[in-house]
Formats: sequence, structure tokens, C-alpha cells
Amino acid sequence: MLEIAFQVPWLYGTIGLFVLVAGLLFVGMKFIGRWISDQQLARVHPPNARKLSNEDFEALCCRTGLSRSEISRLYMSFMKITDGNSHEEAEKIIQEVPYFQGPLQDRMLSALKLPEQIDFVILASALSVFSERAALDDKMRFLFRLYSSDVTGTVSKQDLTNLMDDVLPEFPDDDERNRLIDRAVQGTFEESPSSIQFQYVPILEPPMNDLN
Repeated sequence: MLEIAFQVPWLYGTIGLFVLVAGLLFVGMKFIGRWISDQQLARVHPPNARKLSNEDFEALCCRTGLSRSEISRLYMSFMKITDGNSHEEAEKIIQEVPYFQGPLQDRMLSALKLPEQIDFVILASALSVFSERAALDDKMRFLFRLYSSDVTGTVSKQDLTNLMDDVLPEFPDDDERNRLIDRAVQGTFEESPSSIQFQYVPILEPPMNDLN
């Protein structure tokens, strides 16, 4: 029987059946995952809040580069914080949404350029900078605003010193920790003595004459 299954006509049929079953399993798991996500969202969804439709999810995924599951988790957090309201203070969102937790949490509000009051679309759009599909220039501009004390996009020695002081853990020896920070800052500014500024350098196509 095994020999018959591996003859050429049977082999094609076996491969086709395997591909069909694998495809059905993939589609089934996708719908099951979406159903579980929707059920989790329904449990925390306040009755007075607007529910996201499939079209909403697709539009947000396209706009932000975030996955459906990421948007669903973010929306659940937003609903819990706002109790179903469409708008909330950006500062409160920054303090309570798990995505922003960390030593640089206090800098996120200005680095993301959030207004005082935000809705879910504004929040999701701001978080698009963390998506893999976000443009490198957008990521770099965000990082320079995050590291700069005055949010100008220019990072000074003092900015970098303060940044490392915020993110580095405590050392048994404070002097050793300070020396490590000083060496890192001096190494970064070895060729730029005062500050580093983000500059956009477009990639231009070579002239047609150079291709000949």
C-alpha cells in the first residue's frame, strides 16, 4: 500500500491533499485566533463604547503597520483607561498603557508629539513608529526627539549623559558607573564635539550618463 501511495499519480494526489489540508488548517487557525481576540475584546469593552469593525481593523493595520492582534490589545488597554470614552488626556494614556512603561516613559509625550487630548486613532498612529514597516527616517526623527531634552532633534553631550543615567541600572560603585557614562559619551562625540543633529539625506538615483 505504501508503494502505491508513492507512485507518480498517487504522489501528486497525496501532495495536493496535504496542501489542501494545510491551507484549511491555516485559514481555520486564523479565524479561530480572530474569534478569540474578538471575545477578549468584548469582555473588556464598555457598553457605551464604539466597537471596531473588520473595516476599522483593516484601515488601522494599513495606516499604522501594526498587526490586528497588536491593535486589538492596544484597543483593550485604551478602553480600560478611558472607560469607553472616545478621548482621553494623552498624559494619562502614556502613564497607564503598558507599551510606554520604562525609564523613558516621561519623554514619550513630547517625543511622539501627542496633543493634550487623544483618541484611539491618534494613539495607534503615534505608535506606528514602532512598527517594522515604519520608515527609517521616521524612526530616527523619533529617537532624536526622545533623546533631546528640548525636543529639537539635536542631541548634546548633556542629553546623552542624562539619557544613559536614566537607562543604566545602579552600580555598586557610583564612580565606576559615572566613568562608564563619560567614556560612552566621549566616544560618541569624538568627531562631533558639541552636538549631534539628525539630517535627512535623500538617496538620489545616479545620472543616466553615469550608467553608460
